[in-house]
Amino acid sequence: MPNTSLTIVCLPNGTPTDQLATTAATCLAATRLTSLGSAGHFIVNTRLRRGSLLQPWKDTAAGGPVRLLDLDAMRAAARRTYWYRWHIWNQVVAGTRPAQPYWTFLERHRADPAKYPIAKAQQHYLAQPRLANMLTYNALPNRIMDLPTSHLEAFQTGAHAYAHFGWLCAVPGDSLLCLDGTHLAATSDLYATRMAYLAEANRRITALNNRDILVALRTR
Repeated sequence: MPNTSLTIVCLPNGTPTDQLATTAATCLAATRLTSLGSAGHFIVNTRLRRGSLLQPWKDTAAGGPVRLLDLDAMRAAARRTYWYRWHIWNQVVAGTRPAQPYWTFLERHRADPAKYPIAKAQQHYLAQPRLANMLTYNALPNRIMDLPTSHLEAFQTGAHAYAHFGWLCAVPGDSLLCLDGTHLAATSDLYATRMAYLAEANRRITALNNRDILVALRTR
C-alpha cells in the first residue's frame, strides 16, 4: 500500500487487551496520521499468556505488554540482517565513488526552483553511478534482498555503523507515540535527523515499565 508507515503507540499498564487496537487508534487521532489497522510487528517471547497479546500469530503479535515482547530478539535479528545487507551492498557498489544523498539535490531545487526543477534534481540524484548500481541490483528478479536507496547515507557509514542503525530501527517504526502524548518522528530524510529520532525513540521505549504496552499500527 503506497505512502504507508509504521507507528508504534505506547499505552499504559491496565489498558484492556480487547481494547488495545481501538485505544491506540484513538490516541493516534491526536496526530496527523490515520490508522489503517494493527500490524504484526513484534516478536513475542512466550507461548503462554497469549490472551494478553494483540493478534498473536505464531511467534509474532501486533502488540502487548513489554514483558511479553522480545525486543532484544527483534534488535539482534535486525542487526544481523543489516550487517548482511551492507556486505551485499558493498559488493554491488564496488568501484563507485561515494554518492550524494537525495536531500542535497532537493535543497538545491528549493533554493532556485526555476533554474533547477525537481525533475532535474531527481535525474541528477539517480544518475550517480553508485545509485545506478543499486537500482540495477534491485531490478534483478533473483536478488537476495532489496538495497533501499533511502539508506544511502547509512550504507556509506560502514558495516558496523549500518548494523547498529538496524538495531536502532528494529522496534520504533517510522514514528512513536509516547505515553505522555508526544509524537516522535524524523522530520527529514537527513541521516542525522533520522538518528536523532531513533535515539530518542529507543530511549523512551527503554524507559517503559515492563507492564506498559506497545501497539504497532499501519498508518498514513
